[in-house]
Amino acid sequence: MTADQAQPPIACSLQPTELSDRRAAWKRLLERALREQRPIPSGMRLIFVPEEGVEGQLRELARLEGQCCAFADWKVHRRDDEVVLEVTAPTEAVAAVRALFDRAMDRGSPR
Repeated sequence: MTADQAQPPIACSLQPTELSDRRAAWKRLLERALREQRPIPSGMRLIFVPEEGVEGQLRELARLEGQCCAFADWKVHRRDDEVVLEVTAPTEAVAAVRALFDRAMDRGSPR
């Protein structure tokens, strides 16, 4: 990104009803398949069991999150016997990414 390109705001662009639906989708996936989560230097890594449908659902949620939370980079990949989501962000947004997923573990859904 060049100096004259603005970075996206560190905020979610979803409306309240959309946010509620998204939380519910994350909650279902996390309860069903989350194996572990851990901070990484530039964000968070979540590891899921590779049950049927998990990777597809995770890829779709990551795609949707990339649209509403454009300040972060949402990447899904398969590794051995797990599906991995890595959410990374610029230094000034790392705390926001970690807070989003810290709350996910406390309440069963991000945000």
